Amino acid sequence: MTAQVIHLIEEAWNRYIANDVLDTHKLRPEVAHSWQRCRSFKVDPYGQQDFDIKGSELKDVLQASQHLIKIARPFIHNLYGFVKGSGFQVVLADNEGLIVEAIGDPEILKKTKQIQLCPGGLWSESVKGTNAIGTAILEKKPIQIFAREHFCQPHHYLTCSASPVFDPEGQMVGVLDITGDYKAFNPHTLSLVVAAVSAIENQLRLHKTTSKLYVSYRFSNTLLETISDGVIAVDSNGVINQLNSYGGKILGVDPKLSIGKHIACVLKKPAAMLQALSTGVEYRDQELFNEDTGKKVNQSVSPLRDDTGRTIGALAILRENKEKQSGRRTGSLTAKYVFDDIVGESDPVAIAKKWARIAAGSPSTVLLTGESGTGKELFAQAIHNGSARKDRPFIAINCAALPDTLIESELFGYEEGSFTGSKKGGQAGKFELANGGTIFLDEIGDIPLYTQVKLLRVIQEKKISRIGSSGEINVDIRIIAATHKDLKEEVHRGNFRKDLYYRLNVITINIASLRERMDDIPLLAKHFISKLSLKLNRKNISASEDFFDKLKTYSWPGNIRELENAIERGLNLLSDNGVLVSDLVHFDNPGPAKIGELVTEVKSLKDIERDAIVQALNLYKGNILKVSAKLGVGRNTLYRKIKEYDIK
Repeated sequence: MTAQVIHLIEEAWNRYIANDVLDTHKLRPEVAHSWQRCRSFKVDPYGQQDFDIKGSELKDVLQASQHLIKIARPFIHNLYGFVKGSGFQVVLADNEGLIVEAIGDPEILKKTKQIQLCPGGLWSESVKGTNAIGTAILEKKPIQIFAREHFCQPHHYLTCSASPVFDPEGQMVGVLDITGDYKAFNPHTLSLVVAAVSAIENQLRLHKTTSKLYVSYRFSNTLLETISDGVIAVDSNGVINQLNSYGGKILGVDPKLSIGKHIACVLKKPAAMLQALSTGVEYRDQELFNEDTGKKVNQSVSPLRDDTGRTIGALAILRENKEKQSGRRTGSLTAKYVFDDIVGESDPVAIAKKWARIAAGSPSTVLLTGESGTGKELFAQAIHNGSARKDRPFIAINCAALPDTLIESELFGYEEGSFTGSKKGGQAGKFELANGGTIFLDEIGDIPLYTQVKLLRVIQEKKISRIGSSGEINVDIRIIAATHKDLKEEVHRGNFRKDLYYRLNVITINIASLRERMDDIPLLAKHFISKLSLKLNRKNISASEDFFDKLKTYSWPGNIRELENAIERGLNLLSDNGVLVSDLVHFDNPGPAKIGELVTEVKSLKDIERDAIVQALNLYKGNILKVSAKLGVGRNTLYRKIKEYDIK
């Protein structure tokens, strides 16, 4: 800048600081606006306001800006290469003006450290007055501040050129700046900064695109690994580009070593895949015999096409032919119920069935909650039979029915000689028997803590180790767990591992109690009458309206299981006329009234709600957070209810 321009700026600064008179004709508009902002910020033009952070706080700030620093650092060093030896430094600040990186000539670094133009110093306008970093942030554009254009006198010896850095979404993430003595001013310095910022922003865009591609790759790869079938994909030349672990196991090859090879190197009879490539015709359930593994394999092949309809590859789904291990055979491997076997039309049942169908189409772990006797195993079997594993084993195990000393050997199996009484040759556990299919862990809340640790590892690693064995066995299983307990509360009490709870609690389905779905009682009763009549060899059985009305007067603490027992008892007492009447209804447990009697006193919904709140407050000793979580209402709602019901 010319001496005349410098003199005009100096005059304008003196008049504004002394008399609050702004000579706008002597200043650039952005500088004039900045000076006015500095007045409103009450920045001291003569003082040196210190605001810098150090130690652990600075470490946290640098960590938060690590992504920007890592990407910008090569360009900062490259930019410094242009000004090295001329008394300048290159500075990177975050979007609030906090310096996170600075390199430069030793003499300028030493001098600017006294005014905190170094990592940890804050150069926002409200702290340091008009300066290239802080003003670029507010103006949102590249800017150069020269000598006395700085609002604060201690900075008048500087010339600064800065440009904001924007991420791919258009958000400002930082500022790049070159600072030096104003006597070495060069008008082209700002162009160098803008060019460097452009390169940084391009790198940010490239990094985001690369990250998206990597995430997409990891997602698709993870998805392939969760599929319970073997998957192999080839390109238009028959070269393998995807093979999941289960596919490698079926074919007896290493998936990683198979990628990039021709399909004929892996499949001895690749005709179906090659024909799908050449003809575009799909093939279903073709049987192959793998001579290397001695296994029969069913394969279904589909061509892959681009938007124009051109065949660009083929995908094969491989399944082991497990005729001897079908999940439909009799015994403990049977899952006989399907969704049509779930009786009920009430809203709670409709919602539960909707979520169960979603679970059937997903490989995720399922947690069924509800009181005993509500039909949790019925739902578990229906989910299995509605899934891709329907022809694989389904194994149900009641964790509460097994002694603590036996549950581990039942789940994971044992080797010969592991303990006194162990079978010769050892025994496979339930997880091994369920391999390829579904294991249903009923009453999961009753397994001991030491077994929970092993179960967590099975879910995470898909591997088990028999008792007495140092080896590991890979298992491909889908876990459905069920409990009548409040697992959150069990976690709070220390009876259930938090990490296991969150592993199980992926898809949670609550099975409503019978008293919550009283409208379904006639449907359920008719279903049981039909089913039990065959069992008891009774024909032409009907029921009167008062029979159904009587069933609706009871709270059914034993749920559907108790209802079935009550109807079977009534059928056994039935006379020859074949009509079930109310006198034949006898209840197992006392309900809200005397056994078998109508409820004579019904509380209002408000009274029930007030009692529930009082009970929960007493149980959790007034802890509002726990009470609101237990009752399923927000804390503000709970406070309002407490006030409304005048609960002390």
